[in-house]
Amino acid sequence: MPEMITADDARYAHEIVRTICTVVGPGLPGSFQEGERADILRGELESNLGAGNAVVEGFTVAPWAGLLALRLSALFMLIAALLNISIGHFGAPPWLTAMAALAFSILSPLPFLLQDVFGFKLLDPLLKKKQSVNVIGTLRKPGTGNAKRLLMLSGHHDSAAEITWLRLLGDVKRFFMRSGPHDSASGQGWLRLLDYGFYVLTGTLVIGFIIALAMSIVQLTGVITGNASTIRLGTLGWVLLAYPVVPAVLFALFFSLERKDGGTVPGAVDNLSGSALAVAMCRFLVKNPAYIPPDTEIRFVSFGSEEAGLRGSRRYVERHLDELKRLDARLLNFEMVAFPEITICTSDVNGTVRNSPEMVESVVVAAERAGVPHKIKSASLGIATDAGPFSQAGLKATTLIPFKLPQQQIAFYHQKWDGPEALTIEPLLNVLKLTLEWIRHGGE
Repeated sequence: MPEMITADDARYAHEIVRTICTVVGPGLPGSFQEGERADILRGELESNLGAGNAVVEGFTVAPWAGLLALRLSALFMLIAALLNISIGHFGAPPWLTAMAALAFSILSPLPFLLQDVFGFKLLDPLLKKKQSVNVIGTLRKPGTGNAKRLLMLSGHHDSAAEITWLRLLGDVKRFFMRSGPHDSASGQGWLRLLDYGFYVLTGTLVIGFIIALAMSIVQLTGVITGNASTIRLGTLGWVLLAYPVVPAVLFALFFSLERKDGGTVPGAVDNLSGSALAVAMCRFLVKNPAYIPPDTEIRFVSFGSEEAGLRGSRRYVERHLDELKRLDARLLNFEMVAFPEITICTSDVNGTVRNSPEMVESVVVAAERAGVPHKIKSASLGIATDAGPFSQAGLKATTLIPFKLPQQQIAFYHQKWDGPEALTIEPLLNVLKLTLEWIRHGGE
């Protein structure tokens, strides 16, 4: 009987992450450093699979389209607010000012929703392109001819731009923790507020969209009916400007200021951990081919430019869709492996895409067989992974997210603190155990 997976396999994955972070460092989408990170992963796959069994597929990407969309939304909200409060001033007809304010308040959420939430390439064609790559390794049991089923394991090797507001919240919490014990109810309350601060800011953006639109509608209604009190009711005052409009605009405009070279975020957890686990699983199966089901091909994939809107996985699905459908492909994606309990996602792309129930059930059963802690959860706003494009195309896919929200988010997510020291062996091993059970039963 082949040996079972052990902590040594998890340590191998951890060492890959440490090597990449030490030798290359951060790797923003489309950067030279992202390419170097991919080269190391390709080398590790070839060291296990043999030369020629790991390939690189290039594609172009507009890395900053998502950030530009968010800033456009903020700019449109600001214009809508300024038009709203300027009604009756500067000599412009009130009806024209009110209609313009309504138009910009309607436009305001669209770039954010279309580009960042739904993942459309709204602004990509307008921006300068850079090169990115996907890395793919292939394995079959010795003696296998044509494969009838394809199982895929994946992560992504690019790292994110630093989120300005998470860094500030994290810095405040670290300062607060260093200043002394906080066992009192008020101290714990402040810590919880900081933990959830990013959710408050994100909610403020959504509320800002709603308020700008609602006030513009009321104001225009007052202009149309000639009712001065209704116009005043629909005109933004200092209270609504102070919250939510101005904070929402500031949040979106200064979401991230990082665009140089590879960036400052090492991306050990998000998401070298996922790519390294795919390589570790590859090494284990090469040594223990008896675990590979008959007539099955295993692919180990590290996608590029996930942080630019899932561009690597989208490009892979576009290129290989016919083959993926023919082979009844099933993708098990790994994301942010930093907590022992594994979240199995029933949806993706900010909750807008449903993952295959059959796929989710197969992973749940594998988790139960492996005896690892797990829970089943749908994706919320902010959760979009490389399984999303597969599910959008009608393929079987889901993502494992062993990550504790919001505590680990404020601790290191999309910050310079996301280094190898943020990883521990237990979460890595739990994912490997689950994955082995999933593979040995053919993804069922």
